[in-house]
Amino acid sequence: KELKLDEHKIELNELFGRYGTDPVRGLTDAQAAERRHEEGLNRLTPPKTTPEWIKFCSQLFGGFSTLLWIGAILCFIAYGVQVSQAGEDDEIPQDNLYLGVVLAAVVIITGVFSYFQEGRAANIMKSFA
Repeated sequence: KELKLDEHKIELNELFGRYGTDPVRGLTDAQAAERRHEEGLNRLTPPKTTPEWIKFCSQLFGGFSTLLWIGAILCFIAYGVQVSQAGEDDEIPQDNLYLGVVLAAVVIITGVFSYFQEGRAANIMKSFA
């Protein structure tokens, strides 16, 4: 929503009347206590932040990482099919298992690295504020 403020455009007497205050004496203690009860303390609320676990998960499962996860899962499925189709004396090739492990490891390592890089960048941006 966009705020529509006109306090800077109206006459002072109209402004004092709108807020029910006196230009010399201000608010009484009772009026101030009532407004504090209705509107809360005169503080800015901090902006909502994204929880850290959501930031971490977005690094692990967002963008290109999703394709790598799908590749790793398909490798594990292919290895499972090979194991289920193999006979008792057949040697089972381990290629799909190794590839699935490597793909999963790459996604996890790059996700952790990206998470920490994003955290450092956010801290640098906070220092400018």
